[in-house]
Amino acid sequence: MTLKADDTKLLRAALGKRSRAELKRLFAMVRTHPDRALFAATLPAKKKAPKRKGDPLVRELEQTLKPIMGPSHEKADLLIEHIAKKHKRKLTFQPKGLAEATRQLRTKFSDDQISAGAKSLVLHLAKLYGGSDGVV
Repeated sequence: MTLKADDTKLLRAALGKRSRAELKRLFAMVRTHPDRALFAATLPAKKKAPKRKGDPLVRELEQTLKPIMGPSHEKADLLIEHIAKKHKRKLTFQPKGLAEATRQLRTKFSDDQISAGAKSLVLHLAKLYGGSDGVV
């Protein structure tokens, strides 16, 4: 069985300047695997969805409260207590972390107020416990 001229041209264009050994290996692979597997192998890899950056205010609060040693939920509790005292409000939030605390605080305060509250909390704790690297 001989190849048609169009098929020969297609093979030359597709396989280009491959060595004889590479071509033998390629033809053997084509014979042994079904079309579906070969098509799947030649398709480009699926692009992963980009990771969400997250809330910029939460990232800012994490950076601001970094000097406070302790888990995220304790930092969130301290922040809520401090903002409640500062604004003379009663807040009964029980957050599990800074992200949840930020969401809850946003219902009552602006982003600027929350950010300022975090900065004043760090300054307040630094005054209370001295100017060491770790505040608490």
